[in-house]
Amino acid sequence: MVLTSCGALVALALIAGGYYWWGGPHERRAARQVLAESCGGVLPSDEVRAVLGDGPFESGPGRAEVRAAGEYARGGTDAYGGGKGDARQVTCAVRRETERGAGRPTHDASVEVTVQRLPERPAAGTAEDREVDVPRGFGALYPAVSTELPPAALGGGWQGLLTTGESLTSAAGEDSATATVLLDCARRRGGLLVTVDVEEEDVTFDDPRRRTALARIATATAARASGKWGCDAELGEPPRTVPLPVNADEDVPLADASGSCRGVPGPGSRASRAWEGTRPGGPVEVCVLAGGGAGEPLTGSAHEERRYSLVAYYGPYAVTERLLRQERVGRYSDEPVPGDTPAGGSPGGGHWASAACRDGGGPALFTVERSGAVDGEEHDRDGGRGATKASAAELAYERAALKEFARRSARAHGCGAPRLP
Repeated sequence: MVLTSCGALVALALIAGGYYWWGGPHERRAARQVLAESCGGVLPSDEVRAVLGDGPFESGPGRAEVRAAGEYARGGTDAYGGGKGDARQVTCAVRRETERGAGRPTHDASVEVTVQRLPERPAAGTAEDREVDVPRGFGALYPAVSTELPPAALGGGWQGLLTTGESLTSAAGEDSATATVLLDCARRRGGLLVTVDVEEEDVTFDDPRRRTALARIATATAARASGKWGCDAELGEPPRTVPLPVNADEDVPLADASGSCRGVPGPGSRASRAWEGTRPGGPVEVCVLAGGGAGEPLTGSAHEERRYSLVAYYGPYAVTERLLRQERVGRYSDEPVPGDTPAGGSPGGGHWASAACRDGGGPALFTVERSGAVDGEEHDRDGGRGATKASAAELAYERAALKEFARRSARAHGCGAPRLP
């Protein structure tokens, strides 16, 4: 009995020691170290653990790189803040380790964070102030934001957005979401852009706690980066709740629009409903118009279901959109694109306008596109099936809708009167 008791005590001691080393403080220290070493030390530990749990974690391949030369190499002296020749962007990924049957979470989850320094840009929206030329295959300077449906503004004093993978025709991407925060640095030092992508199996972002936890990773990262990189930006409050982006079935009668679609005219009976953002002040604003009955799915195949998308881009998002359009259309066509002229349009459909803004982010960009247009993105995706050339009446409507949309958005952001096509 004595020997048996001693053996049991030894076994318990080994189990306790193993838990202490592998499942206790040692594992927690290892998890904290992974977070402390990610993205140059600007990743917020508490906020990430609120999404991924307490660990264990594994880190993906982080990057620190210069994305452009010249004016993009100006800045502070921090190794991640960008003195001459230093990095202008850091990216890191942290994943939850999953071991089925080991008492740990059985579904995968990951957080990827990108922090980028933004240069100060001229406010004017003229052809002489066009954005930098990017070599073929270089890619956009900043992450683009999905604009098929209106994103949710974070509020709380932040220039920030939340988007999910849902589209007008499908609910794909319910287990992934992206939060972005844009900071204007003090004393004309440019800005910072933080992008956080979260993917988690078997979880939807219908739960407001999940959305708020994601947004807090972005805002806390932005606050830490602002101090570490010498940005000294004015910060907002930690988000208390974040609304869902507009869903495909959340349209309202166009006559009742009170958000980003307010005041935008409809082209006769073909555009009777609207999908709109409700919180003003985000760095990307979207208004989508279409016909049909309330809550009906859109196929885009019928003439009466043709939809119009109006988007306002500010700061780095205006830069990205101009560059994407130069890459997609400008290299293969003699027609002007945004970045060539402050305002204009394509004979096949689609117009743009610009406005000078005083925030140091450069000229804002406003666009209107029609689904099925000859030169639009819809045409690029479906290989030309159903694409039609815009009539004179449709082109006139695009200009009228863009005028009202751009005027209201620019005024809300403190920008000047838009240059219109």
